[in-house]
Order: sequence, then C-alpha cells, then structure tokens
Amino acid sequence: MGGQPFPRANLYRCALRLPDIADRPRAIAVVTVALFVAACVGSSGPEVTLASNQELHVRLTTEPASFDPGQTQWDYEAAVARQTFEGLLRTTKDGKDVTGAAADSYTTDSTGTVYTFKLHSGARWSDGQPVKAADFVYGFQRLLDPRLIAPNASFYYGIKNGAIVNAMDPKDPDVDAALQTLGLKAVDDKTFQVTLEAPAGYFKWIASLWTSAPVRKDIVAKYGKDSGGNDQWGAVGATAAQTVVGNGLFKILEDVPKDHVTLIPNTNYSGSQRRPTLTKITEFFISDDTVAYAKYHSGELDMTTVPSAYTDALRKSPELVRVPALKLFWMDMNVQKAPFDNLKVRLAFSKAIDRDSLATTVSSRRWIAASTLIPRGMRNYRPDLGAPQKFDPAAAKMTLASAGVDAGSLNGVKFLYNSESSSSKRIADFIQAQLKTNLSVDVVLDPSDSRTVKRRLRSGDYQFGGPSGWGANYPDSQDWFDIFTTGSGNQSSRWSNKAYDEAVAAGDSNADNSKRDAAYETAAKVLLAEAPVTFLCQLSTWEVVKPYVKGLITTPSDDQWLGDFFTSAIQIARH
Repeated sequence: MGGQPFPRANLYRCALRLPDIADRPRAIAVVTVALFVAACVGSSGPEVTLASNQELHVRLTTEPASFDPGQTQWDYEAAVARQTFEGLLRTTKDGKDVTGAAADSYTTDSTGTVYTFKLHSGARWSDGQPVKAADFVYGFQRLLDPRLIAPNASFYYGIKNGAIVNAMDPKDPDVDAALQTLGLKAVDDKTFQVTLEAPAGYFKWIASLWTSAPVRKDIVAKYGKDSGGNDQWGAVGATAAQTVVGNGLFKILEDVPKDHVTLIPNTNYSGSQRRPTLTKITEFFISDDTVAYAKYHSGELDMTTVPSAYTDALRKSPELVRVPALKLFWMDMNVQKAPFDNLKVRLAFSKAIDRDSLATTVSSRRWIAASTLIPRGMRNYRPDLGAPQKFDPAAAKMTLASAGVDAGSLNGVKFLYNSESSSSKRIADFIQAQLKTNLSVDVVLDPSDSRTVKRRLRSGDYQFGGPSGWGANYPDSQDWFDIFTTGSGNQSSRWSNKAYDEAVAAGDSNADNSKRDAAYETAAKVLLAEAPVTFLCQLSTWEVVKPYVKGLITTPSDDQWLGDFFTSAIQIARH
C-alpha cells in the first residue's frame, strides 16, 4: 500500500452502507481537525441547576456481542467499550490533536519508531487493582494474537513483528513465543513502550482508539478460558458484568438483559478525566428509528436519531442537533474498462453530477454535497481542491468532446447499484437523470443484491456504480488517503498512480503536521485530477436532544449517541 507501515482495513465501519433515508435510516455500523467540529449543547457552567436524578437514557441500534476491547468492532459496541475501558490517549475537544487518557504523556525517539507512554499515576481498575504497563502489553498482544482473530488487528500491524505474528497459523505451537517478539515493552509499571516497524506520524491516533486499552491477564484467565485453556473472554467472559473489569470512567451494572445495558460510574477511576456528574447511563437496544423517536417523545429517551419521515417537521426544532459525520460516499469508475479507461470520460461524468441537487432531492438536505475526499469537519478539508469535479454541465460536454468521444456512443453504459437499498436506488435514478440531462448519455441501470454488488466491485466486473463509502476510524487524513493507494483492498476503481502512492507514503510517515498536510494535498490533487471516483455526498448526524441535557460536547466521531467521547461533561438540569 504505497509503502506505508500500517496496511489495514476499515476498523468498525467496514463495508459502509448507505442509510435508507427514504425509509428509516439505521446508524451505519460503524459509528473530527482546523477543523474538526466540536459543538456544545447546553452548558455545564454554574448557572445550571442540577436535577436530583442524574440519569441519561440513550439508544443503541443493536445489542453488543462482546465488551472485550479486543473483540469489539461496531459503533454500538464502541459506545459501551469507550466508557468501560480507557485507551492510552484521547482526542482533544476540538479534535486538532490527542491528549492524555490512560497515559499522561508520550514521547517519540529520533527515529520516529519508538513511542514511550507514561501512564497516569494512581490509575486503578474497577476492582481497585492498579493499572500497570504490563496490562497494556497484554492487551496489545491479544489484538495481534492470531488465535483471537481480533477484527481490528490490522491497525496494529505497524508494531514491530505485528503483521508477521498475526499471520501465523493459530494452531502453531510457537504463537506464545512469537507474541513475546512484538515491539511491546513494560519498561516499568508506569512506562509502556511501543516500537514500530517504520515511522508513522498518525500512530498517536491509533493509540487514541478505545481498542488501545489494557486488559488484565488474570481476569481473562479466571473468566475467559474454555475447557482447552484457550482465550475466549470476548465470546464468553466479557459478556457478563462481573467479568468486565475495566479502567474506564464507567462500569457495567448488571449482566446484559435483552433490551439494554446499564453503566454506572467506576468509583475506583482515577485517570485524567474528571469524575462524571451522571450517576447512570442506560443504553437501550432499539433497532427502529421510529420506535426510538416515539420513546424520545414520551420521555423514555433523552436523545435519538431523527427518523426520515420527521425531517421537515423537526428541521427548525430547538432540540435538533446536526453534526457533520465523517462518512463519505462516491461513485466508482472502473479505470480498466471502457469507457472509463479514458480520463476525460471520467472527468466529464464527474462534472455532470449536481451534488447540491442530490443532497436536496434524495436526502431532504440531510446530506452535504461533496467533491473532495476529506469530509467537512477535518483539518485537511479543502473544498477548493474539488475544482476538477465541480458541477459544470457546459464543461462536462466540452471535456467529453475533447476526449474524442461522442455522447451517443456511450449510450448503454451500465451503472451497478444495490437494489436492496432504497437510497441506493434513488441515487442511481438521480445519476441516470443527471447524465441524460447534462451529458446526453443514456445510462442503463444495473441492479443487483448487495452481496453480488460487493463481489462484482471487488472483481472488477462492472463499468461504473455505487455508491461506495468510507467512515473514519480516527480524525486523521491518513485514514482516508490510504484507501486509494496501489494494492489497497478498500477501493474498487482498480486505479494505481505512483505519484499518489509516494505522496501518501510521505504523509503517513512524517511526524510534522505541516509536512504531512503538504504531502496529502499533493495526493489530493492527483486523485481529483485522475477522477477514479466521483465524490457525491457526506452524511450528517441528525439527533434530537432534550433541553435539560447540558454540557453535551458532540463530535463527528461520536458513536451511536452524541457526546459519548466526553461523558464526564454531561449534566442533567432540573426540569
């Protein structure tokens, strides 16, 4: 992948699916720098008169399969794990950088490959035991242990020997010995050291993920071993409250019932965050947006997603909170098949799509028009770089003419889309109409089920199609630009460009933000000029929040409920 040290798949937002805006949008199972948006709803200042009951009621779309930070993958699991476990670092409120969490600070050596984390003095587990560097060594080893098949292991491949160890046969008797060769070291009880294979300026964001949390070896041994002595904590032990011993701000109150999980403050927490005002967070499992909204309306939930049917009715509601989500969609063009092996044809098609109209007609203005890779809300958001794909019907026709291609010769080109998604169907209809109106090309729609669409995109058995998408795992441009590097398994256009790969590799490896930004800008210009994809839209989060919920700090990276990155700031006002 262009020489970058961290080949990886999208962490918990892999196979990003477009929500059915026309029906009821489901949160994408997923689900931030100059500039990540940090919005404060209400106030946690002295003017707030607190309610006697400091309980918050929120919604998850699905019951988590596990609370093991090494086994959690989706946003509905992160929404629990982020509260019960604390990673090394955490994002700042403005999203420009990271700050201390389980570690008070970190340093890198002159090579940029050795990260030394100084753990918070006095930090304790929820059972009162002290948090030690050895717990981080063990937690990271579990992520790379091939026997556990951690869904997010690839994010840690840049650790010395990480990719090699994770690729071992799980039945290999040398796995335990191999785990000891990883670039992980407890220098002393309060100093955790990670050695990388190569410099990675974005590793600090990896260290801020909830998966970069410690795990107690004695807890796994007590509650998580099967009859053969294998580590099954994520599948067995870490689903019962008494076995989930974490170092986070909250802990699980009871074994997970069928419809909710309850979190209460971890009274032994002594980390970098302030003690929460909230005395309880109840996360209800509700799959249907309309059902959840009814519970919000009746007072059973304090916040929830706005159902599509209520978009216009709630557009001006004082309880509505809109936050740009770091989730982007685009149209793939197979550069190895005619007519999209012709650059000017690709650019002509890109210029013929009115994204503003797409956002208005298909999503009732709940989406944001996009013509660049980096979404609004991140430091490298540069809409000015999107000029090559800017909607311009006249320029689209001129570009096609300069390609020496007659519009009529393109009639019958096929657009592949997922027929199981009503939103995908509406987007396909929209693109078909746009290309007819603005380019005089009659596109034939090529519907198929989601599994077949994925297979055909992966194998290159299509001309153009979509939408495909990406949801950020962390608010750094590396997480986006690596998608289109040569050999990446995360793009379907089959595009490869040496200059792009080299620019991305330079941005990935540099620790200096200004140099990283310059390298990524070079990469962006190449990508947009080559147009292997046509960027379409960015999603945004629409939630209603009760006015008595104060101190809410929202970010584009929030999981399934707003403010879950900064729960210590939330307060319930008297109402």
